[in-house]
Amino acid sequence: MNEKSLALGINVKNLIPYNVLIIDDSRIDTLLLKQYLQSEMFNIAFTVENGAQGLEILREFGHTIDIVCIDYDMPVKNGIETLREIKQHFPDKITIMITAYPSKEVVNEVYKLKVNSLIVKPINKSQIVEKFANILGRKDLLTKTVVAYKNTTGIDLNDLKIPPVPSVMLKVLQFDSSTSGGSAELEKIIAPDKALSLDILRIANSSFYGRSGMVKTLKDAITLLGMKTVKNLVILQSKKQFSKNLVGALFKKYIVELPILSSLVCFDLIAPLNVKHLKEGIFTLSLLRKIGSTVLAMNFNKRYQEVLRLAEFGTKSIIQIEKEEFNTDSVEIGIRVFKTWNMPPEYMEIVKNQNFSIEELKNVSDYDRVTRVGEIIGKKLLSTLIPPEEEELYKAIFEYYKAPPELMEVFGEDYYDNIKSHPYFM
Repeated sequence: MNEKSLALGINVKNLIPYNVLIIDDSRIDTLLLKQYLQSEMFNIAFTVENGAQGLEILREFGHTIDIVCIDYDMPVKNGIETLREIKQHFPDKITIMITAYPSKEVVNEVYKLKVNSLIVKPINKSQIVEKFANILGRKDLLTKTVVAYKNTTGIDLNDLKIPPVPSVMLKVLQFDSSTSGGSAELEKIIAPDKALSLDILRIANSSFYGRSGMVKTLKDAITLLGMKTVKNLVILQSKKQFSKNLVGALFKKYIVELPILSSLVCFDLIAPLNVKHLKEGIFTLSLLRKIGSTVLAMNFNKRYQEVLRLAEFGTKSIIQIEKEEFNTDSVEIGIRVFKTWNMPPEYMEIVKNQNFSIEELKNVSDYDRVTRVGEIIGKKLLSTLIPPEEEELYKAIFEYYKAPPELMEVFGEDYYDNIKSHPYFM
């Protein structure tokens, strides 16, 4: 039988329906979930009203249960207490937490217990199919899921205002030190932009480089910092111009800090992952791969703040929320921006592949893999919630490069404290 013809509730390995235990004190929610799952051929083995009853069922019939759906707020023994015991005694069970109150604290607590998925009430069938298809590896069914977009909030891409690419940024991107005349030519490109020149001088004189007040000219700054560093600074400062009017903690975190932090992490990953051939372009590609988010935020300030606020809960990715809010996403916008700017093909690819799945890991480029893991590490350093599928991908990328396990431990609080003093981040 063709896998695509199988219902979601049928295990493709043995053609037997998955057995589901539902633990929820709401009779209406239980009936609704049961109805949705049965329509996809899942077998609802048991339904109980609290965690204590659920654990009794598992102790007696645990060997027959494949999936446990647990409500967060229940009497006698709540969802978190129940989940802790399930993880302790039945670690191989697929667990799905359901809640009507997805506060950041709740989501953080749930993900710490490595729940397979989190579903937010009120539930609907497309949401259930999407979540279960992801958990069970049924990607073939995801394209069939109908997502109810908000028709009233969609945007016309023709009305989108794309900022012009700064001429100095475009010239620097095209600059090749081996053929373009070296640092003297780079100085000629940058010098007309007085604000940018002052920024580079300020950074050259920062305590990070130990030359406080000693660097007087742009030429000396380029000599001290090196042409690659100066090129990175030009791109960084140009990008910051796009976001200068985006005010607020969420914009600061996701639009300003995360791209810079991710880019610095990528640069520090080059040697340990043995991908030194990425050194020339990794910082710039990592910094600009999310340009679509910046342009969306510039065009729809308040609406994009709401997208980021919802993303803080960790129940959906930013891409999913963008699609629901705008009928498009930052990937599509990023491609449109780079086409308008006439950027090189490798920039288009880094935008297209920015959200690749674990199944696509071997088919994407080193740039895609390293920038993706750099972003995940950046999120961790900024205490952003990481959904289970992204956590799995994070580990898979390190395994792909045969990196030692201790490498993941390098990017912790001490690393973050040190990186805060880097002139790029400051």
